[in-house]
Amino acid sequence: MSRRTRTHTAKGAAPTVHIPRQRGHRQGPQIIVVVSDDPTLTQRAAAASGRWVWKHRRTWAPTGLAILLLPVTGIVHLITPWAALAAAPAAAIPLAIQGWKAKSRPAGTPAERARRTSLAVLALASLTWLALALWVGPAEPVLMGLWSLITLHAQITWLFARLRSTLTAKGTR
Repeated sequence: MSRRTRTHTAKGAAPTVHIPRQRGHRQGPQIIVVVSDDPTLTQRAAAASGRWVWKHRRTWAPTGLAILLLPVTGIVHLITPWAALAAAPAAAIPLAIQGWKAKSRPAGTPAERARRTSLAVLALASLTWLALALWVGPAEPVLMGLWSLITLHAQITWLFARLRSTLTAKGTR
């Protein structure tokens, strides 16, 4: 076997040995570089996390949206804190919609009434948080706690709604 031969092994079987070409005559010791073909533990963990997040992206949509909204709110607060004055009246919209729905189409069951009320409270809290976060900044400890509670409530509501829609689609009501 020539000293200039490069050995290649099956992928993932063992490290690959690269023997660089020597220039000129033997002037010094031969250099052998051993490169591992296996991904590092960090690369494996990142790939596994990425696959898990991609597989469950619809399940965790409210949490992902909340995590995205937090820095965006911080940036808007830094650029234009007066945007809170424009966002504050929007907090009344869920209450108006709740009143309009109650008049036009009354809820048939107590569970449906509770579901509508829960969604109205969630929307009211979210829009109120948005207005306050735009005014004083989302990093305020009280607002971070409120953000966590709103995110948790939205995620739980989302999971139960998905579970309920899956069960009704299968016909097991």
